[in-house]
Amino acid sequence: MEIIRGIENINHIDGPSAVTVGVFDGVHIGHQAIIKKAVELARDISGKSVVVTFEPHPLAIVRPESQPPLLLATDLKVAYIEELGPDYLLIIPFTLSIANMEAEKFVNYILLEKLNARYIVVGEDFSFGKGRRGDVAFLRSYGKPKGLNVIAIPHIKKDDIIISSTEVREKLKKGDIQGVRQLTGRYPRFRGKVVRGFGRGGSVVGIPTANIETLYGELVPKAGVYAGYVWVGYDHLPCVIDIGLSPTFGDVKNTEIHVHILGFNKDIYGKTLDVELKARLRDETSFKDIEELKEHIRSDIRRAREVLAGEAL
Repeated sequence: MEIIRGIENINHIDGPSAVTVGVFDGVHIGHQAIIKKAVELARDISGKSVVVTFEPHPLAIVRPESQPPLLLATDLKVAYIEELGPDYLLIIPFTLSIANMEAEKFVNYILLEKLNARYIVVGEDFSFGKGRRGDVAFLRSYGKPKGLNVIAIPHIKKDDIIISSTEVREKLKKGDIQGVRQLTGRYPRFRGKVVRGFGRGGSVVGIPTANIETLYGELVPKAGVYAGYVWVGYDHLPCVIDIGLSPTFGDVKNTEIHVHILGFNKDIYGKTLDVELKARLRDETSFKDIEELKEHIRSDIRRAREVLAGEAL
């Protein structure tokens, strides 16, 4: 998959294409169905498949107070989209100019002139352009006479609930790891950088941890303790993840992420890691003293080993 950043850099998609457009935050099962359909149609016409997305989230520009927390950093979103097989990913920097582009211009300039689109595949509630005029009905009435075929993919439901980025966020906020997996086909995963913290993991508690900051303030699950895996370079290692305010110490103001990598004790400050959560072990708890905290952490480690070995899934 070739990544194109910016409309001005599209200059070599000559043949017919099948295009899909969306934010695709979380790349959930509904998004996957849309992208796969565009890939399939492109093959049918011996053309190219193009996924168009935006950075930052459009609401960050048009209604910052309503912007939802991101589910995925852009680079992880790119990786998940690439797995679905499109030929191109166009990332458009979202600005007020893009927000105010008339729907007709978006169709004429981007879809037809720049991308040579023969098909556009979108969700049934898709809309774009100034005033969000560019819905499915507009695309069909305006685009069809220009040779643009519109495929609207119906909502996919799970237990009578429409799968959406909003629903994935709600599952994460509840710490429902399996619920997220059902909506996305993957365990929740985030990317972050190892930063300096209080240094209590090794010196006070005796169990070294990496203090992780997400790259773009992505949404992390409900506070608690989780079992999962971390990628350190090419190494895929089991870990225990603590998310929360470290209530036993009482001096943490904002949610922190601490990762104890099982059987690992190397200096990784400054490195970027991927963390994948497999199971929720328990709620965040305030303990009466450090010794009680240590005992519960040791219990968390034993439980994580069992879960990750498949004994208690």
